[in-house]
Amino acid sequence: MQMRFGDIDSYGHANNVIQLQYFEEARVRLSESTLEGVPGVPGGVTFRELVGQRLTVIGRQEVEYLAQLHYRTSEIEVEVWASHIGTSSYVLNYRLQDAGGGTVYAIAQSTTVEIDARTGRPEAFGPEQRAFLEHCSGDPIVFGRRPSETAAHEGSGAQEA
Repeated sequence: MQMRFGDIDSYGHANNVIQLQYFEEARVRLSESTLEGVPGVPGGVTFRELVGQRLTVIGRQEVEYLAQLHYRTSEIEVEVWASHIGTSSYVLNYRLQDAGGGTVYAIAQSTTVEIDARTGRPEAFGPEQRAFLEHCSGDPIVFGRRPSETAAHEGSGAQEA
């Protein structure tokens, strides 16, 4: 994908919100892609078409910024793949990097949930959706800068009841 000059903030790098938009773009492109020759997935049908009238919403996102991403005319890429495929939710993993590899600028995960458009309640995947996600799955991202649960709780100002 191509960066735009407007993606740069006053610090001279791509703003954190812009990087979330890059992940969103990768997520949309994955949902609009088709798979051919994958058992259990109809050829020529996108994941979005398999979802039908249900809504796909983000329940959680986490990003770890690893390096500053400065404006460039060369392309960047976001790799995206699924992990932790549940009944009605799955985790998407992202790696924002130079096109073709090289410097990794950020890694991220988002928990995606399918819900009924009318009730807002989670709805289970059909077998075709599960086959699509399994074909696009891999190992989950491992965050390296995540604080320990104890340290995060102690530093949060939260009080035990």
